[in-house]
Amino acid sequence: MSVRLNSHLSDKQLNELRDRLMSEAERIRTNFQLKKHEYEHNSITGAKDEVDSANDNILLAADMRFSNRESLYYKKIMKTLSKVESDQYGMCDECGDPITYSRLIARPTSEMCILCKEESEREENQNFYERRSKSLGREMSVSGN
Repeated sequence: MSVRLNSHLSDKQLNELRDRLMSEAERIRTNFQLKKHEYEHNSITGAKDEVDSANDNILLAADMRFSNRESLYYKKIMKTLSKVESDQYGMCDECGDPITYSRLIARPTSEMCILCKEESEREENQNFYERRSKSLGREMSVSGN
């Protein structure tokens, strides 16, 4: 018999969190399908003037940025769901303490308890040099290069 690491969560709480994560993943998959259909439909519509084409390109660029964010969030959800299945969900990656249920309800993909997350953000804000992009994980240059 194995000991559940996330034993601070009741089965009801764990199921509720799993359902929320699965619902979010389904919402993102559905949006991707709708966007794919929309792009396919728009690509077969008639010719447009230059202003309409430029406007479409601006809207497409914005849609792609949002889709990229959704894609990253989807990957995070899938990683979190695998943690749920392996009973590692709800434990802080930094200190190993349980993440509170209220934090998990607010942010089901949390990987750190609130104390570790606050400390991480403080360190990030204090370290002006060698900052990392939150979305890309790459080091950001101060000089803009």
